[in-house]
Amino acid sequence: MDEELRGAIRESFLAALPEDAVAALVDGAVRVEAPAGTWIRGPGQGPSPQLRLVAEGLIRIVRTVPDGRTITQRYLRRGDVAGIAGPFIAPNTPNTGRGDTLMHSVYYEFRNETWRRIAERDSRVAVALLAELGRIAELSMEHMANRALASMRQRVVGQLLDSAIYADGVDPIAPVTQQQLAEGVGSAREVVARVLHSLREEHLVATRVGSVVLLEPERLRSELSVP
Repeated sequence: MDEELRGAIRESFLAALPEDAVAALVDGAVRVEAPAGTWIRGPGQGPSPQLRLVAEGLIRIVRTVPDGRTITQRYLRRGDVAGIAGPFIAPNTPNTGRGDTLMHSVYYEFRNETWRRIAERDSRVAVALLAELGRIAELSMEHMANRALASMRQRVVGQLLDSAIYADGVDPIAPVTQQQLAEGVGSAREVVARVLHSLREEHLVATRVGSVVLLEPERLRSELSVP
């Protein structure tokens, strides 16, 4: 186990487990380095979500519906683990999630079958996985509540963040028109135009024909109280 992986583990829920259990879980881990804008995984690609531990960067997990619209489920930072439910999901279960790297990121992938086997025989691991799943579920429900009860400004900001495309060295761009934004948040184009004007005045975004540039994505994310 390299030091980079050890450091990420120390900041994750795995740190509470005994060393022998952690060593078994991360056996055979594969290190992945991805630039900003990398599409990690999409719906239907593989039987279940892949277990990943983030060591560096920022990854957005989104859910996609059949008409192509997306909503952000959560953001993954150093020490966050994604795909915990994967080892326990039936192979034919539909998967609507995918990940996008919002900045240069490093993560480690683990074997789903290994985690399931260890959880079945080691109650310490099983309880830790359940506790972490519970924590993530609570954060996801809080996020959904925030979005459902959000102000119009927050709804527009959320739609921009959900739509944004990222690449290293450039500001993220949401390729949407004012009309598309209005349809996405369920409001009139004139209302969305006023929100965009306010965001421009605060130097948070810049508008172009058919797109919006996110000049301060972290400040925009902070407005949503996203976990």
